[in-house]
Amino acid sequence: MTASAASQPLSEREIDELEEVLLALPEDRGSLDVSMLDGFLVGVLLQPDPVMPSEWLPLVFDAPDGEPMIPGDLDRAKRVIELVMRHYNNLAAHIAAREPFDPIVFDVERTDDRPIEPDQELAALWPWAAGFMNALDAFPGLLDRYGDDEDVDVAMLNIVRHIPLDPDDTSDVALDLARQRDEVDRELPLEDLDDAIEQLVLGVMEIADITRPRQPIERAQPKIGRNDPCPCGSGRKYKQCHGRDASGTSGSGRNIAAVERGGPVARSPECYGSDPQSFGTDEQVESDVQHLREPPGTAGLAPDSSRIRAPP
Repeated sequence: MTASAASQPLSEREIDELEEVLLALPEDRGSLDVSMLDGFLVGVLLQPDPVMPSEWLPLVFDAPDGEPMIPGDLDRAKRVIELVMRHYNNLAAHIAAREPFDPIVFDVERTDDRPIEPDQELAALWPWAAGFMNALDAFPGLLDRYGDDEDVDVAMLNIVRHIPLDPDDTSDVALDLARQRDEVDRELPLEDLDDAIEQLVLGVMEIADITRPRQPIERAQPKIGRNDPCPCGSGRKYKQCHGRDASGTSGSGRNIAAVERGGPVARSPECYGSDPQSFGTDEQVESDVQHLREPPGTAGLAPDSSRIRAPP
């Protein structure tokens, strides 16, 4: 696999393929869905010290001792890991260059005919934020090193504000988080889901400014922002025109997809300076598959919530 192919954005079909595999894993696993996976990978990439795929891949699939990480033959396992690694490398390129990315989230659905309220719409970010926090729980280096950093704490609120609080949790940590969330909601209210996504990505980049070096991104074509005019000349926003077609919103219910035409060009690990976190050659994928066919047992992650429902 060439360096360019190793970090090409996943197509809509490939995102659906990966989602199908994740959702088909045994029910007793606490594996991630694609939205949680997206947040989880960002949490891994923001770590101050590189986290190797052999460390975080088993957590994605949550295979018990003695079971293969990905059920099926070796070719299927290689294919799934290739998709995960490509998405990881694509996110790594964006974060290294401070280039905004499009998180994978899903539209909120109601079980009745009532319209979705603005605050309910933001529940679409629950799985992404949960996946991000799973990474920080599994790899505490970021919080251990920067947990007392005020800038990191403020940036983190743009992410953790989207995790629903447990009303039965009366611990000091939970109460402090609730207080901080109420404060940030008052001072920086969110207009809609697009605004929430923009602030979430901004929070990621502010954390990266502290934990990761900056590198320029290389593109085959200029990036088209979701709110930019569509280049076809229709007069509509890109997200409502050809961007809608590219992300498959009308069919799959996915609000934002990590699918970009002219995404970042792959670069060798050396391009990431002192913090190389891009892995994805055929040899590395082969090695990871062989090494992780029977991974050690891992603690369960958050439950599947890719198809979230609006709160009553």
